[in-house]
Amino acid sequence: MKAVRLHIKQNSANYRKEETVNCRMTYPLPPPSTIIGAVHNACKYTSYHPMKVSIQGKYGSLKTKMYKDNCFLNSLQNDRNTLVKMRNPDMLSTAYDVVAVAQNSQGNDFDKGITINVVNQKLLDEYRFLRRTKKRIDKHKKLIKGMKDKAKKMKADETVSEKDFKVFSDRVKEIETAYKRYEEQKYTVPYSKFRTLATGPKYIEMLYDIELVIHIVSDEQTMTDIVNNIGNLTAIGRGEDFVEVLECCETELQEGEITIKNGIRRYEKNIYMPLEVLDKNKDTVKVFSKAVGERMQGTKYLMPKDYTVEYLKGGMRKRNFNKIPVLYGSLRYIKGQCDGVYKDSFNGQDYAVFLV
Repeated sequence: MKAVRLHIKQNSANYRKEETVNCRMTYPLPPPSTIIGAVHNACKYTSYHPMKVSIQGKYGSLKTKMYKDNCFLNSLQNDRNTLVKMRNPDMLSTAYDVVAVAQNSQGNDFDKGITINVVNQKLLDEYRFLRRTKKRIDKHKKLIKGMKDKAKKMKADETVSEKDFKVFSDRVKEIETAYKRYEEQKYTVPYSKFRTLATGPKYIEMLYDIELVIHIVSDEQTMTDIVNNIGNLTAIGRGEDFVEVLECCETELQEGEITIKNGIRRYEKNIYMPLEVLDKNKDTVKVFSKAVGERMQGTKYLMPKDYTVEYLKGGMRKRNFNKIPVLYGSLRYIKGQCDGVYKDSFNGQDYAVFLV
């Protein structure tokens, strides 16, 4: 079986576990979805090219770092954090202008100017004008509500003709439509540009001195594209987790009757092994811990591989990931007829290949 082999080094990286927030924990190796996404980006693919990947490697150390996190609250708060105006209200990015900063944890008021540090007076005046506009609009809404209540009474009043009721009701609808349009233009759209920016400490796990051996199996054209575009592969993990590609080449995987014997000290790389494949080859594949001869279960993960897009209301999209159960551990010994396990040799070392 043909495959593309990548030998990669990284000084540092975070392969984020998607469910972690306050502490951005990392997988010990990049998940299949990360590798597949990085390869698609390098080849400039705009649609999914089916592929299977085998991921193994090692890292030197793991450390937890503290960093300052900026996040936008779901609703605009008038009494806390930092008031900013977005340059593009449809995108939450670093393209914003600071308006004012609250000085205390509570009791502040951007509208009234209580215990705040003004950064941009012009934008603060715009914010306050919009707040006053909202109050005027709310008063008009009360008047419209009174007119709608009157229309209901006219409908129930037998002394009021149907024609008079229809004329009055149509007039109320015209006024309500006009005020909704006015509110959208004069308040809703300009006010949506203002956001509350919260800043606080968060933590991130970082891996250092990373070495990866990745095998990719796909159709002939896709594997050729990967080899030809490997220079575009700049990062795996975050955008700043740069890679050094030591080798990228096509290789032939050995299948069927294979033998791999790796000494405990000689072979230090760990690998993601699909549980389904391990069950098929439980008599030939042995997984050991660092202690000589000691069996272990390893660490089980539910790894994201590919996804389908679900379209939600309001133009929102949701990614539904296909997750594969795998075992993360060191593979020391294989001997016999294997189903779904392959062998690759380079640099005087035999490597087991478990395709996910």
